Amino acid sequence: MLLPREKKILELLYGGKAELTTAELANALHISQRTIKADIKRVREELESTGCQLNTKTGRGIWLSYDERGKKYLDNLPLNGEIASSIIPETRKYYIAMQLLDADGFTSMESVAQSMFVSKGTVVNDINELALFFEDHGLALEKKVKYGIRVIGTEQQIRIAKASVIRKIVAYQGNQISCRLQPFFEEINLDLINEILQKAEEKFGFVLADTSYSDMMIHLSIIVRRSRKNKICDMAGEEIEEFKEKKEWPICEFMAELLEQGFDIRLSEGDKAYLMLNFLGAKIQNKIPVADGEGIQIGESSPQMVESWEKILKKAGEAFNENLIEDESLKYALFMHLKAMFNRLSHNIHLENPMKRMVKEELVYEFEVGAYVARLIWEEYNIELGEDEICDIALYLGAGLEQERAQKKIQPIVTIVCGSGMGTSQFFEARLRRMFPDIRVGKVLPLSRVEAETGPGMQDLVISTIPLELPGIDVITVTPMLNENDVKVIEKKLKSEVKQAASFKRSKYPNLFALLNDKISIFKCDCKSKEEVIRMLGSRLIHEKYVDEGFIDSVFKREHLAPTSIGDTFAIPHAFEGHVLKTGIGLMTLKKPIMWGNEKVQIVLMLSIDVRAWETFKSVFGELADITKDSAAIERFLNAEKLSEIKSL
Repeated sequence: MLLPREKKILELLYGGKAELTTAELANALHISQRTIKADIKRVREELESTGCQLNTKTGRGIWLSYDERGKKYLDNLPLNGEIASSIIPETRKYYIAMQLLDADGFTSMESVAQSMFVSKGTVVNDINELALFFEDHGLALEKKVKYGIRVIGTEQQIRIAKASVIRKIVAYQGNQISCRLQPFFEEINLDLINEILQKAEEKFGFVLADTSYSDMMIHLSIIVRRSRKNKICDMAGEEIEEFKEKKEWPICEFMAELLEQGFDIRLSEGDKAYLMLNFLGAKIQNKIPVADGEGIQIGESSPQMVESWEKILKKAGEAFNENLIEDESLKYALFMHLKAMFNRLSHNIHLENPMKRMVKEELVYEFEVGAYVARLIWEEYNIELGEDEICDIALYLGAGLEQERAQKKIQPIVTIVCGSGMGTSQFFEARLRRMFPDIRVGKVLPLSRVEAETGPGMQDLVISTIPLELPGIDVITVTPMLNENDVKVIEKKLKSEVKQAASFKRSKYPNLFALLNDKISIFKCDCKSKEEVIRMLGSRLIHEKYVDEGFIDSVFKREHLAPTSIGDTFAIPHAFEGHVLKTGIGLMTLKKPIMWGNEKVQIVLMLSIDVRAWETFKSVFGELADITKDSAAIERFLNAEKLSEIKSL
């Protein structure tokens, strides 16, 4: 008969990579290589006549081979209630959290260590890592000598934390969610839970998004298990009455009734309210159309809340020069999403966005707009959103902006420079618009503001009534009266721009590379942390008068909202508006990667770009999304000793 640790060895070899070395097995199980060799000998003997064979070879490692009979044996290997993934470091601490949440009293560190096949020291370290997780869920850890450790909190907090733990473990285990959930609820018929959810969807005409569907399966299963243990969820009477007034309450009453019938349990009003608060936080897949002219109709939402949200969306649209406030479908979808999000966060329910990495890599610009919205939400409601929530907002914004881009007519953007006073400037702008109705005037500037508010990519053309030279920018000098000859020169230039547009788009990263400068570039630096990088590169930008003294503090505040790492070794730290003196991009490459949030980063592009420089901002962020997937560009960055080696790309 196989011992528990010997089963673990088989599970590692069967579910992991093709071969493992003795050292890798020993490290995974926290035992010596000598012990592993003894175990391997025992396992080989036990596998005789099972259709499985344990193979070893010097220089290659240890691996399993098996026929059909052997595969069946391995698939049905009795685990005696043990969960194989508990020994994977990324999930082990969450299995420990499950034990603590399930315990009715104190649990000794020794018993946890024995059940996990790890040392007591490993358990202590894992529990220390869990402290913040429990704190985020409103729970406290109490430790007593000779007794052990226990979790203190309300029944509602314990249920929510347990659901969060299961979500995290399942996320590491891949797809087939129902099958993955069954080991956590062996005594519960998940097919019946699945049937209850489907009946509710069919009866009330809603469709849950996949992630929310699995979340609701977890919560319904937890309700059944805790009710069987006579654990009742207490909730204030006023909160329950408030829930009962919402249109979703009949849905939750319906599911509660089916749970009572199917599992022979009795649910309290508090249990139904717990079900309600989780349902209110769920993501609904249905696309609900908004009739023209109706505006936002958000159920029982107060006019003040709708007005507040519209103010946030309007402010974000103005900051990024996007027409967000006029998009009724976007407003409706985002408002409904934020209502559910606020409900989740107010009860410490944090959902991970499975598309987070993809969103940060592909929707770099939309993520930044989402971060700005998150900042406004914090200022208005004192609710702090994390990366996952910002990614959710970015997806909605991405959908709306893509539709707008598809319909938008491309117009050349012109900056006017005129130093002869307001009257002359207004006359010149009006005449230019009449002569060239297809152009878009971005800015009208005096000479004193030209350097700060123009730059490569910020406009297609500068038309100036003053002789002017701007590096990397096309400038046409004309008379203030815009005579016939001036019109011909502008006309010729605009036609030339149209012809060159296709080839311009094919060139690699023109806006990004145009803003790099030797004076604000540092190569193969030995910084060890993102804080060190931000201070060093930020100081260089301050010294070269690209940004003001408040820039570095503002960058740290932006990082607090969500890390600016965007995947594939890149980070793009930048400040909130109001600190940019001159447009540019500071570059730092690192000798070794450092952790930046949850990503490893070795190339840092610090942006000195005012968000009000809309065209530059959008074009640079678009090129950033592309360059992170360009292996040749990444290699060129990492190997470069000077800027010219990168720009030659």
